[in-house]
Order: sequence, then C-alpha cells, then structure tokens
Amino acid sequence: MKKIWIFVLVGFLLIVTATGLGGKMYMDKRAEEKDAEKIAIERKSVEALKETFKDIKSIEIEKSMFDEMTGAFDVFVKMTNQENKSVRFSYTYWKDGEKLGSIGIEDIEIQSDGVTENKILVIYSNKKEDEI
Repeated sequence: MKKIWIFVLVGFLLIVTATGLGGKMYMDKRAEEKDAEKIAIERKSVEALKETFKDIKSIEIEKSMFDEMTGAFDVFVKMTNQENKSVRFSYTYWKDGEKLGSIGIEDIEIQSDGVTENKILVIYSNKKEDEI
C-alpha cells in the first residue's frame, strides 16, 4: 500500500512540475511576442515622424505605452536634427489608423514641418538600434 502512495505522490509531483514549466514557457513566449509587437509599432511611428519633421538625424524612444481602451501608443522621444540640436517631446500614435495623433511641440526650430528623406538612427525603448 505504501508503494502505491509513493507512486501516486511522485506522479502528482511530476504532473505539477510539468504544468508549471509549460505555463512559464508560454508566459515567456507571450512576453517576447508583445515586445516584438511594441517595437514594430515604435518603428511605424518613427516612419510617421519622418513624414512630419524635416532634417531628423536620430530618434531615441525613451518610453512608450499602449492604451488598450483607445488603441493609441503614447511615445516619449528625444529627437536630434542634422545640426545636433535635440528636443524631448511626446506624441500619440494610432495603431489602427497608422498615423500620428497629438504631437507636443517644444521647439519649433528643431521640430520644423517637412519630410526627412535620409536614413535616421533609431534607438527603440528596448535600447536596440536600427536605421530607417
């Protein structure tokens, strides 16, 4: 009788351990997918910024947050122009419409209307770099 209880206990512990490991692997994979989606949206928002401001040299995304209720990303950036002048501001990017919403204008000299044709350095919120 004792042997049966030992086998039942060991089997139960194995099932609990396997379920725990499977759940952790699922959660880790889901977190990676969310991070990849966030970076893809940050990239699209920078492409929209290039269509809004001229002479951009680099964009560093300091923080971005997604609002599930509105479907909007709030993005905080440091933008540097070709003259190495920088400005920090925030903007809203609409994920579904793939367009910019409100933009905080902090320095009209640096944030001049136009289109940036050249490639720019982008530092995403996860600190990875890219050129767009």
